[in-house]
Amino acid sequence: MKRKILGLFIALSTFFSGFCYAQQLPSKLEILTKMKSVNDYWISQNTSPGNNQWARAVYFAGNVEFYKSYPKDSYLQYANLWAANNGWGLNGGTSTRNADNQTCGQAYIDMYKLDSVKQQSKIAAIKTSIDNMVYSTASNDWTWVDALFMSMPVYARMGNLTGDTIYFKRMHDLYTYTKDTLGLYNYNEGLWYRDVNYKPPYATKTGQDCYWSRGNGWVVGAHARILQLLPVNDPHRNEYIQTFKAMAAALKDRQRTDGFWNSSLDDPNEYNGPETSGTAFFTYGIAWGINNHLLDSTTYAPVAINAWNGLTTTAVQSNGFLGYVQGVGAQPGLASVGTTQDFGVGAFLLAGIELLKMASGTMPVPTNFSMQSIKVVDNLHLRVQFSKKLDFISALKSQNYVLNNAASVSSVSKGENDSTTILTVTGLTSGSYQLQINNISSTEGFLVEPGETKTFSFTTILSVTASGFEPGTSNTPDKTLDYDFATRWSCDGKGAWIMYDLGDLKLVSSVDLAFFNGNTRRAFFSIYLSTNISDTVQVYTGSSSGRSSALENYNFTDLPARYVKIVGNGNSQSTWNSITETRINWTAITTVHQPEVNNDFKIFPNPMKDGCFNIYTKNNQLSKVTITDFSGRVIYKKTIQPNESKLQITGLSLSKGVYYVSVSNSENSGSILLLSE
Repeated sequence: MKRKILGLFIALSTFFSGFCYAQQLPSKLEILTKMKSVNDYWISQNTSPGNNQWARAVYFAGNVEFYKSYPKDSYLQYANLWAANNGWGLNGGTSTRNADNQTCGQAYIDMYKLDSVKQQSKIAAIKTSIDNMVYSTASNDWTWVDALFMSMPVYARMGNLTGDTIYFKRMHDLYTYTKDTLGLYNYNEGLWYRDVNYKPPYATKTGQDCYWSRGNGWVVGAHARILQLLPVNDPHRNEYIQTFKAMAAALKDRQRTDGFWNSSLDDPNEYNGPETSGTAFFTYGIAWGINNHLLDSTTYAPVAINAWNGLTTTAVQSNGFLGYVQGVGAQPGLASVGTTQDFGVGAFLLAGIELLKMASGTMPVPTNFSMQSIKVVDNLHLRVQFSKKLDFISALKSQNYVLNNAASVSSVSKGENDSTTILTVTGLTSGSYQLQINNISSTEGFLVEPGETKTFSFTTILSVTASGFEPGTSNTPDKTLDYDFATRWSCDGKGAWIMYDLGDLKLVSSVDLAFFNGNTRRAFFSIYLSTNISDTVQVYTGSSSGRSSALENYNFTDLPARYVKIVGNGNSQSTWNSITETRINWTAITTVHQPEVNNDFKIFPNPMKDGCFNIYTKNNQLSKVTITDFSGRVIYKKTIQPNESKLQITGLSLSKGVYYVSVSNSENSGSILLLSE
């Protein structure tokens, strides 16, 4: 087996950690809190539940399974809204044989079984599609390993639902074609090639066989999801079990010390950062195997726990955003803290369900009483909306509200209705915050779940505007200030802009920007500063690195400005401009000399050129021109007669920086900023 040294290291660390793995496993409450955070965040960012295609259907497979373990009404309501919006139908219609189009059937059938009154219309489309394949002679449809997860659990559910073993038989025929006819399973390694294009002689950049983490994750997940439904006397059950065990052994030897698996399982030098989707599916499969006595807990529990702890400490962000999910693909690829996908969230929920079964403690029961939203009123007040009317004896106690990041709640008052409170807070600065609530009751006697949290962001930037945004979406300019890399501002076309108002004059030194899909494409843009919107100076033009979705710094000479404008010029793949997050770095201007800027005067060119510039006035009066630096030191002073409302200044030798130009005459006076480069 490849990577013997890494396997030996992992085996030794697993051996020693096996003695104390129970102490390393979080409690049921801790695991549930992480799962709720991730699921609640996903739902809050996707109020429209989306289409019925495979990626979203995998999320709902996880969401519905989560509901079975933790029956929170809103989770099932969200799933039912999704199914109803899609007419309980399939992408491609009932005639489709594509496994991707059948993935939604997993959630459809599970929701159908949860109903007290069964409605055949909910499973009519998926049953017709599967029956068309069951009663045909072809079995060569699954040519890629993803198909095993997408469709095998549907066949198993249909067989379990109807009691007809023909579904199990046809499932195995299709499985055998993928596994043996196409030869996508390597019996010696216990791993699968994604499709025939990735079988040897195809190799990674450093010459290793290409075993894609998520591709193998689909297969592990498929085995776990069918074995829980397959009859014990099914003639092929033992084959599935033996394949599942062989994969678990192969994966155990390839786990990283941080709990993750590489996107490329046998090549640690190819895309060697954390990757969530494959890791989550492996965690799910291995934990399921332990819970169902197919895998030895002493050997494998440390693997599952290490993986879960890696996911929850590295991939799960403080607001519930699940990062490091590789995007849609067919082979190993990049993932970063700012990349997420619906199917990654579904896999994470499946993993958490199995870890819950292993953990100690009492399983919390949902009360369906919770915080619905937090709104920042200003830097001293937050508005908290609850889902039910409040018992204000508990709701007005400031100790029942806890903020992080050195912020605190000093007092609480009743809001505009019986389900709202207003928090008076201290210590808010620009950043992302969590508000945790405890011991708050509704008038009906429901108590919030212990440790319930919600995330909000606060910024000192006064406002943000843009030339436009993507129609029909929530990709609005404010999303660049929400400290959330999953949201963005998007606008098509070269010249599209977004502008930030700092409220008053600041000394701006640089701008940090993160771009949507910044790890796969370069964004082209320019940065402009202005004191008054109309007079702008370009301080940067260029592109992002194309290698990261995280914030990248763009530095320039410190200049005073109130407005910061980013003008987009598309990206290396299209004309779209998409910024996920913006940080403007500035310091306060504390000079003793800061004349009021007067827009009656205009300077051109600005920055001045060759020591010369013109001042345009609204009259032809003899004018006194004074140039000072920020300390108030006079650099230039002269009385000039304008020519056609234009004052000409020549022969200056100014150091690089910003200066005040003051103009006064018998009718008007004021100042304007001059740039020298």
